[in-house]
Amino acid sequence: MNLDYSDLFKNTPFSMAQKKKEIWFLERMKILCDHHYKYCLQYRSLTEKVFQPFDKCDSLLDLSFVPAYLFKKNNLKTVITDSELKVFTSSGTSTNGKSKIFLDRKTALLQSRALEKIFSDVIPKGSKIFFIESPNILKGGTAFSARGAAVKGFYQFTRDPEFLLDINEEVNCDGLLKFIEDNPNERFVVFGFTSVIWDLFINKLLNKNIKISNNKGILIHGGGWKKLKDKEITRSAYNELVKKTMGIKNIHNYYGMIEQTGSIFLECEEGFFHPSIFSEVIIRNKNLDSCEVGEQGIIQVLSLLPISYPGHNLLTEDLGTIHGLDGCACGRRGKYFLVEGRVEGTELRGCSDVGP
Repeated sequence: MNLDYSDLFKNTPFSMAQKKKEIWFLERMKILCDHHYKYCLQYRSLTEKVFQPFDKCDSLLDLSFVPAYLFKKNNLKTVITDSELKVFTSSGTSTNGKSKIFLDRKTALLQSRALEKIFSDVIPKGSKIFFIESPNILKGGTAFSARGAAVKGFYQFTRDPEFLLDINEEVNCDGLLKFIEDNPNERFVVFGFTSVIWDLFINKLLNKNIKISNNKGILIHGGGWKKLKDKEITRSAYNELVKKTMGIKNIHNYYGMIEQTGSIFLECEEGFFHPSIFSEVIIRNKNLDSCEVGEQGIIQVLSLLPISYPGHNLLTEDLGTIHGLDGCACGRRGKYFLVEGRVEGTELRGCSDVGP
């Protein structure tokens, strides 16, 4: 394939205006679509049965996409050589099973570099990081889970990482408390999954009457919102309790999935998610037509990073709304959107059979 990834990483993550980005992104997505068409039999079959040829596509809306649920039913991989593929799995909260994602070394490196590039927008280089996880997350089968993949992605570009849960998932924040005491004016990062932070850390801090003093921490969290929404916990309530118990005021949620590890959508200071230079978002209605700004629909996510599997253009089972283009008060360019729930059991008619 002829996609120039060295050129891709020269861009800053959120500086390209939407009109320019759509032309720039379409050119590169066509190359990636053609790559998967040539080397993934299931993607080729889906494209030929449902979509028009790539050379006739004038916009991102026309390109062939894969419903995300198909990763739970098929081993979708794009194979060129006999290079080793590692299999990662989703968290499996859905009753339909777990998604399986096949990563080769190049795709994994691209995703790791993209994570570093995206989070450099909010995280100072070389920051100390604390994971709200047990060190066991990087061992055995859990290392290849969605949580393990996220932790591993951060682990590679931070200094002296520490874990705030012990091997029994009990709170162990002595290292964090000492760091804050010794470095009261230094910024640092706390990373974890949204529901894990709530269930295994914040609630245990409250039960143990541990209160972390105000500090320069940056909390990065994502995943697991469904569990909290079932408990009617809102974003504002979540952030307020983080501030109260952890002393952290700088909080960034992110939207992402195992099917596109690396291409996360970072939440800005205004509470909106932003596609980076590596990704794009489309919202479609129930007829799969494009939604207007302000209209809720099904979220479609696009990424320039997946090479070893056709996860570059996915129709998710999530609902969302685009709130504007280039006009977010945070100053980041491009689209900005919200995620507002799930459409359970959504299946695109005509896409269920991806056999060659």
